[in-house]
Amino acid sequence: MVITENISSDLVILRNEDLRVVKRRAQESNKAFALVLSRPDCPPCHVFLQRLDKNYEQFRGAIFNFIDVSLPENMWYQQWLFSGTTPTTCIFSPSGELQAVISGTVATAMQCIESSIVGRTQCADNFFGRQFSTTNGELLPMLNDMFWGKYNLERGNDISKYIDKWLPTAQYPFPFYLKYRNEKQQGRHNQALYWANRLVSITGSNQQFARVYSNLSTQANILINPNHAIDGATLSVIGELALGEFRFQESKPFSLTVTNTGRSPLSILHTEIGCSCLVILSDRQQTIQPGESRVMDFRFTADIRGDVLRNITFVSNGVNPVEVVAITAKVR
Repeated sequence: MVITENISSDLVILRNEDLRVVKRRAQESNKAFALVLSRPDCPPCHVFLQRLDKNYEQFRGAIFNFIDVSLPENMWYQQWLFSGTTPTTCIFSPSGELQAVISGTVATAMQCIESSIVGRTQCADNFFGRQFSTTNGELLPMLNDMFWGKYNLERGNDISKYIDKWLPTAQYPFPFYLKYRNEKQQGRHNQALYWANRLVSITGSNQQFARVYSNLSTQANILINPNHAIDGATLSVIGELALGEFRFQESKPFSLTVTNTGRSPLSILHTEIGCSCLVILSDRQQTIQPGESRVMDFRFTADIRGDVLRNITFVSNGVNPVEVVAITAKVR
């Protein structure tokens, strides 16, 4: 449900509002608009709202749309930016040009947001893009084109003019995803297959790409091979493991059994552990044949008190490239 809060006549806050509505309101009122990527369980996101409420005069003439990126339909925003940081504020001019992408709520970030909204100019430091080798001056135009390319793709338009110029220097999977989707939508099947293969290749070559873009890679693989879900490898593992009670600083080993329930060899490309309290004792990379199981050994150390929740993430070539196991414990 969309909630509208009029903190003042010059500042509007929306929640999960349709982009078409936000864009139309911005154009009609000649106001800048900001998309704030947030989560319900993100304390800095609540701080952001409080600061808007307290200092609304700094942000007069703006529309803020808070987007809950924990919802499946909003996952693409973080894939667009290749960033999981929340809150992240994406500021657009009234005409829809991306002005800045700013992470966090520190004072300098809030000042950057203010200057981008009120002055409608890019601030000196947009606190974003460290994972890209391009400069901010090149990065923002690319992200702008990727954003409106996605917007127009969903409306059935040919988006070649948005994305083609960036493909020769693309540094992350999202442009390849848009390209193969566009080619498929326009009926250019062979080109769609080519770019789907490019997406699968670049995603599989980088552990972080494999984690962030796993669902996009799966979609591309199904285009390449409609029987991918049937013929591919499948990593099967328990979804949650309760380790029980621990004394503070106590350490215990535990194991997880990983099975390949698919028809092709399974390659575990990487095993990510969520904190220093977890140590993997087996090889992070494994190859498991169809029908085979492999026991992987770990150690947990109770380094904080209370209820503990940590994740172990398996990144593989499986039909579902990312599988997460929740590890829970109670520490006295």
